[in-house]
Amino acid sequence: MKYVDLSKFGRQEDPFFFALETELLKDLEEDLFFIWHVYGAVIIGKHQLIGSEVNQEFLNSEHIKVFRRLSGGGAVYSDEGCIKFSFLSKNYDKTTIFNNALNKIKSVFTALGLEVEISGRNDMLYQSKKFSGNAFYRNNYGSVLHGTILYDTDFEKLVKSITPSNEKLISKGIESVRSRVINLKPYLSITQEQLEKTLEERLCDGVYHLSASQEARILKQQAIYHDKAFIEGFNPPYAYENKKRFEGGTLGLKLDVKKGLIEDVVIYGDFFLNQELDIFKTRLLKQPFEGLNLQSLFQDINVSDYILGITNEDFYSLVEVNDGFKENMSTR
Repeated sequence: MKYVDLSKFGRQEDPFFFALETELLKDLEEDLFFIWHVYGAVIIGKHQLIGSEVNQEFLNSEHIKVFRRLSGGGAVYSDEGCIKFSFLSKNYDKTTIFNNALNKIKSVFTALGLEVEISGRNDMLYQSKKFSGNAFYRNNYGSVLHGTILYDTDFEKLVKSITPSNEKLISKGIESVRSRVINLKPYLSITQEQLEKTLEERLCDGVYHLSASQEARILKQQAIYHDKAFIEGFNPPYAYENKKRFEGGTLGLKLDVKKGLIEDVVIYGDFFLNQELDIFKTRLLKQPFEGLNLQSLFQDINVSDYILGITNEDFYSLVEVNDGFKENMSTR
């Protein structure tokens, strides 16, 4: 695996690294790894609704930006004290990618004297507290696992950025976060820069240099991820909405209904994808909303083939008679 040399670029906003992943995948011939150097920002998952995830008033007051990443999962706050990294591979198997990448990270901390553990679908823990969260996506060119390591992140800004603007809730949120997550700085005898260098040296056996053509493509591509329409995402007017929490994460469904027919579909949440959800939208568009039966429409589809950890029954339950259409209908 080669380490991508980004020394000439210095600190960048997150869209630069989204573009870097996108463009490197197109040329990928061997596994690559790189570390991001970013500014404080909130990063929401690919399928999340921005208005439901951030404390916009606080972000405005602190001049903290919001960006949308290409992977699923939940909203995170990352700053200069957070080490962010990416693994790029031609391997498409999600389980293999997670196991390989997280075990490599774990081995580095073992060598540094920290006994860390891998937990759940995408976390790493030290002293039973989370210090790393990771997400995954893939396309026709390959796959990406990217994640975070909390070295010296500002927990107060983390909580205030992604919770409602309520001081009591924020106070409790900060206490809760401190009981569940951990910065590694107090437990390491090396600086953040030295830790980053250690990751590079122990995980990689060579250096990958960007070509002039790649640099130009990356600088052009990042404009897409800076675009307001991409960041704010899909949030049309809707007549029906339901959201539930399942083992695979939060899954929500919004349906825009006009003259009794479904005219737009939004599927959102902090889930991870196995495949894109175009077929879900295609099946639902132009269907009569009255008496809508997901089980009948999707009987030949295995939902978990598309959304990791979500069963057909989970998906069907988003539109059930006992949910009550009227209770979930907005006034229009």
